Parts: sequence; C-alpha cells; structure tokens
Amino acid sequence: MKRLSLFTPVLGLSFLAAFIVPGPVGAISVSGTVVVQEGRVIEEDLFAAGSRVVVDGRIKGDLTVTTRNLVINGVVEGDVNGLAWSVEVPGEVGGSVRAVGWDIDVDGSVGDDVLSFARSLEVRGAVGRDVLLAGLSARHSGTVGGEVRGELLWSLYVDGAVAEDIDVGIHRLTITDTASVGSAVSWRQGLIGQNIRGWTARTDISANADLGIVAEVQPIATDLAVRALRLLFQILRFIGLLFTGILLFHLFPRLSGRAVDRAWTRPATTFGLGLLVFVGVPVAAFVSLFTIILAPVALLALGLWLFGLFAGAIPALAALGRRVSRNRYGLMGSFVVAAFAWRLLRIIPLAGFLVFLLIVIWGMGAWTMSLWDTWRNKEEGTPVEDTPAAPVVAPGPRMELLGLEVPAVADPGEPK
Repeated sequence: MKRLSLFTPVLGLSFLAAFIVPGPVGAISVSGTVVVQEGRVIEEDLFAAGSRVVVDGRIKGDLTVTTRNLVINGVVEGDVNGLAWSVEVPGEVGGSVRAVGWDIDVDGSVGDDVLSFARSLEVRGAVGRDVLLAGLSARHSGTVGGEVRGELLWSLYVDGAVAEDIDVGIHRLTITDTASVGSAVSWRQGLIGQNIRGWTARTDISANADLGIVAEVQPIATDLAVRALRLLFQILRFIGLLFTGILLFHLFPRLSGRAVDRAWTRPATTFGLGLLVFVGVPVAAFVSLFTIILAPVALLALGLWLFGLFAGAIPALAALGRRVSRNRYGLMGSFVVAAFAWRLLRIIPLAGFLVFLLIVIWGMGAWTMSLWDTWRNKEEGTPVEDTPAAPVVAPGPRMELLGLEVPAVADPGEPK
C-alpha cells in the first residue's frame, strides 16, 4: 500500500488538473521513495512526492517534487521545481532549477537558471544563465554564464567564473585569486545591516582576481515623506504592542499573570525554553510541512510563532517593570513603563537590537511555560496555583554608601 507521506500545492494542482485538463498532464508518483532507475526514460512530465526522490534515468519533461532529499544523477531535459530539505544535482538539467530547501548543491550542469531560497547554496558545476539566490549563505566555485544576483543574510564566497555581473546584498563578501567576473561586482549592505544600526558589511576581495568594476552600492537617501511613514509605522507598531499587552492582561488575567511570575521567578528556565521555541519551532514546522498529517499543525505553529515575535516580550517586560518600579503601578502600569524604556533602548546601535531579541526570547519562554502549566493542570483536573512573585526586597546597607537614607525594616521576629 502506497504511503502518502508528503504534500505540495503543486502536486495538489496537478491532481486537480488531471481531472480538468483534457489529456494527460504527466506521470504522478506518490510513495515513500521514488526512483527513476538508470536506463529508464520518462517521455512526459513527472510529479513526485516521497521521503526521497532519485533520478538515475532520463526525464524528457519537467520534474516537480516535494521531498526531504532530491538527487538528480541522470538527466532532466526540462525544468526542476522542488520543495525539499536537500537538493543535489550531480547530473544534468536542461532547463532551470527552482528550489526551496535547506541545502542546495549543484555539482553537475544546468542549462538555464538556478533560482534558490535556501540556507546554503553551493555551485560547483556549470550554470548556463543566471544564479538568483536568497537565503543565508552561498558559495560559487564553478562557472555561471550570466549573472549572480540576490540577497543573503550572511556571506557569499566566490572562487569561480561569472560571465557577467555579481550584484548582491550581504554581510560578508569574499572573492579569491581564482575568481573571474566579466563585468562589475556590486555589493551593498544586506538586510541585517540595513535594519540594525552599527552592523556593517565586510569584504575580502583579492587584488589578483580577474574583475571588472568593484563598487559598493549606497542606499538611496529616503525623502521626508518616506521617513515620516516609517516613523508612523514604528509608532503604530509600538501602540499595537501596548494595546495587545493590556488586552491580554484584561482578558486572560490568570494566564498572563502566571507568565509574568514565571518570567521573574524562573528566568533561566524560561529563557532556555524560549530559546528552544525560538529556534526549534520554525525548523520543526518546516520539516512537518512535508507531511500531510502534520502540515495543518505546522502552519498553526508558525502562526503562533510569528505572533510570539510580536507579543512574546509582554510578560518579560511586565516582570522587569514590576521589579524596577517595586510594583507601584500594578501589572499593566509596570508593563507600560518597561515597554517605553525598552523602545528607547532600540536607539542604541546593535546593543539595542540584542536587548530586544533577548527579551522577546525570554517572554516567549514565559508564555510557553504558562500555557503548559494551564494545560497540565486542566488535564489533571486540579486548580492552577500561581507561583507567588518574589517579594520586593527592602533597600539594603549598600545604599548608605551613596549617602541615601535607609528606611527602617522591621525584624520578622519582632512583634508589630
């Protein structure tokens, strides 16, 4: 019995088209492992879904796949369209390779373009036309007949040949002695550098490389209207955070109050849990998107994760505000005061962003622990007991060093 283990919108549309379009739309294969054996020739398009798809033979049409691992050792005369965890092309593709995945390696030859959205792209073979990329990092040590263009969060390493231009947004650009570029090399600050103050791109371009013009592309100065719109968006986003926090405290007082308590009484645990959620949820959701059963859960988890990026800082800010203000303003007031201070810290280059990220991760862990406690106690049928907030300690003798008056604190053993 065939196992429906993976899914893709393209595959679903192909099934629909099979009933609507007159005539065949191509071969369809859904299985645990799909293998086009060596010597086998498929005369039409192939739509495949499986935990692994291997092409050792020849496909005369296009190949559209959803899989964890795609390997093309043979020949695909048309295009390759894939959603895969890893893509390996040691063989030959006559058309273009368009892939979304984690790692994409092109060791063979691609007749047209390579379009990738991946954590890592490596081109060691030959690409007939352009390489268009987006992701974390890329390395080119083969030959490209056209241009290399795209946006990378981190780095681009070039020690191969590019017939025309290189035009990329990066954090680090490295071009070695063996590299050659037929026209110009244009680079600019990547997305991180554009959005984090103090973060600048770095280049290591060999003077012995065969290059044309090398230029840093400066961002176009924005006019007053654009800057005003950006400022308005930032203000509205901050107001939205305040409104969301107050609304959550009002509608879910026990849940939000527990999250605040967990954030302060268990800071290491909540931060560690938040880091696990921050990193683990998108990775697990991406893997689960390849399964039919878990795909809806993965989409829901991604939605909650995105909401956590926006509202995750609320319990951490409320805990910090309550501690700093010594709980004078109540839970909502403490949250508002800390939120304003937190927003002002964003002005500091790089450090402000790091503080922002740490508080978001901390708060995501507090929400997760609070939700887990609520679910666990509901399953056990026991009332949820909130962890009492740590008492605010009275000023100690250290304040005397600053010349400040220390209020008298009654001994707990003495009668009142």
